[in-house]
Amino acid sequence: MTQVRNFISDNLRTILVIVSFVVTLYVQHVSNTEHINELTRRCQMLEVKVQDQYERIDAIKLDKAVFEATMTQFTSLQTDIREMREDIKELLKQKR
Repeated sequence: MTQVRNFISDNLRTILVIVSFVVTLYVQHVSNTEHINELTRRCQMLEVKVQDQYERIDAIKLDKAVFEATMTQFTSLQTDIREMREDIKELLKQKR
């Protein structure tokens, strides 16, 4: 028992430095773990935002495709109406 007391008293400074070092390492570990967890949460939030943006882009592409199809149909209808007008004009000219 006295040997342990003598050892502690003779090496008190070294023991305190080692204990301080270990405590500091533990505090850094806890702090870094929390920081990693926070970065993980932020990364997940960003992934959700990116996925939402991709969904919006897909919706815009779909809207564009629908618009283009509608415009193609509109052009076709417009051409058909012009032809019908010409045919009607020709019929009216022939009846006179």
